[in-house]
Amino acid sequence: MDITGKDLMRAASAVAKSLVSRVPGLGEAIAGWDAYKQSLFERNVKKVFYLLQEKVDNLENFIRDEWISTKEGEQFVRKVFDATFDEQLQDKQDFFINALVNGVNDQTTGQLEKLKFIDILRHLSRSALIVLGEIHNMFKDQVRGPGRKPDPIQSFPIVDAGNIAEKLSDKYDPYLVTSAISEMESQGLFSRTGEWIQDPITKRYRPGGGFSTALCYTDFAARFVDFISGPQKMQAAC
Repeated sequence: MDITGKDLMRAASAVAKSLVSRVPGLGEAIAGWDAYKQSLFERNVKKVFYLLQEKVDNLENFIRDEWISTKEGEQFVRKVFDATFDEQLQDKQDFFINALVNGVNDQTTGQLEKLKFIDILRHLSRSALIVLGEIHNMFKDQVRGPGRKPDPIQSFPIVDAGNIAEKLSDKYDPYLVTSAISEMESQGLFSRTGEWIQDPITKRYRPGGGFSTALCYTDFAARFVDFISGPQKMQAAC
């Protein structure tokens, strides 16, 4: 009989609980904790599917989508649900459900990018996501990228933390804004390259402009916002 790592972990956990339960008072506490965790998980599942029902017209048809049954689809859905059911990430469930729906319906975004977006969403705090929504509203019309039509007179949108914090100071503490921007920068949402242009012959991309030190709000960041947003964009989820 093969014994997996999960089997060993379950066995070790059972032995530990058995030993600790002999300590006066702890047995009842452990039983209560297990019941609480099970109840919490069940409530979590109900909430997730309630949110999902709000996002799709027909939940049964959505679940039966052909792409979900593919290897890539299964990988993506598992990754999203793994994050959605994580108790530490519950305050971002609405964003994960948006990403799930968009990821299944979007046939143009590549698999690696979809998975990367989920990783970014895991690492950004909800407060950072809310600030990102504000930044997106500021710069979305200036973003350069495929399918976008920015004002040709305007330069690349510059992410100046101090300037953005000042503009948003009527809503949020400036230190919170600058901290949130640092989170986004660490996840690669901003770049000194303002645009990448594809060569029609080689199909390779080359930098199409940017700055030596200043950071730009990028098409990548804008696509991430679209990916985790509902029909009414980020504001609806915030």
